[in-house]
Amino acid sequence: MEKNKISKFNNRWVIIITVSTVVLAAFFSFVSDTILQNLNIYFAFITLIVIIMIGVLADIIGVAAAVADERHFHAMASKKIEIAYYALFITKNAAKVSSFCSDVIGDISGIISGGAGTIIVINLIRDYGLGEGFLLTVIMSSMIAGITVGGKAIGKDLAINKSNKIILSAARFLKFIHRFFKFKV
Repeated sequence: MEKNKISKFNNRWVIIITVSTVVLAAFFSFVSDTILQNLNIYFAFITLIVIIMIGVLADIIGVAAAVADERHFHAMASKKIEIAYYALFITKNAAKVSSFCSDVIGDISGIISGGAGTIIVINLIRDYGLGEGFLLTVIMSSMIAGITVGGKAIGKDLAINKSNKIILSAARFLKFIHRFFKFKV
């Protein structure tokens, strides 16, 4: 009986995460493509870096959620520190938080950054008459990959060593979102 409960729970979670990924990817891809096509090249590069950093930050939160020490937040909660309840929510749901942050947000950011890089290359060729699209595409792809992988490598180390501080920051953000949008945590 217990195995069926777990299986139903996992199936439900997989469906939720899959549908939310499709919806979020479509939304953010549409928004970023629309914005990038109308920006000058300098702001397009800044937007690309922001997209990459969102993926890196989400990965940091996902790893921190997986390794954070729940006892620290229980001690804070025993002192009635409100932010601790949000931190406990994150740590008690570490598998979901990690999956959502690292897989959904992180992967969407990676895909969108690739699309953004393509738009930038097209704009460079169109606006500045830069010749060979193939070479620009290779350079852009390798730069995006290098910044993403390097950022995530630094971020994982940070997340492992400073997980409780990162979760407290994420808890503050969650509290703000909770208060602003009035959803149940």
